[in-house]
Amino acid sequence: MSEFSRRTLIQLPAMAAAAAQEPAHDHGSQSSTFTRPARKVFFTSHEFATLEKLCDCILPADEVSPAASAAGAPEYIELLSSNNTKLAQTFRGGLAWLDAQCRSRCGAAFSVAPPKEQIALLDLIADRRQAKPEHKAGVDFFDWARRMTVDAFYTSPHGYRDVDYKGGKGMTKYEVPAAAIEQALRKANLK
Repeated sequence: MSEFSRRTLIQLPAMAAAAAQEPAHDHGSQSSTFTRPARKVFFTSHEFATLEKLCDCILPADEVSPAASAAGAPEYIELLSSNNTKLAQTFRGGLAWLDAQCRSRCGAAFSVAPPKEQIALLDLIADRRQAKPEHKAGVDFFDWARRMTVDAFYTSPHGYRDVDYKGGKGMTKYEVPAAAIEQALRKANLK
């Protein structure tokens, strides 16, 4: 799975999710700066490093946007996990599963394994229909990790810019674009 196709496949449903969100922050202009949120410090430092690497594998940096960790995805997941026992168990267990699988495949923890090994492991659990039964725990965890990473990224200023989201800004008046009026008139056979 290439980095380009992974981001492109995730952008489409994320655009709809971002449009439905009511922004809780000002995402300002293109030149605004974004500071990563503070950590809740729920996960151990090793778990958090693994989560950061996982988030960046799910949504890597490209020519338009930084990776998911720069948008605060790991902090978002940590915050939610610290307030939900089931989610905490899902992520703690899943991060341990990733490490165990990675150690058995290449002798290194996921967070320090070569990128090719990280992606190869994630490719085994990215598609539920093609995954082996022994990877079910990893598939279930990765489904959560992917959804939460995408939620965090595409509701951040980086994600808004990535999909060129224009909403959430105050307007003094609304003007219907002339092209939309022309199209409506043609469809109604009024022009």
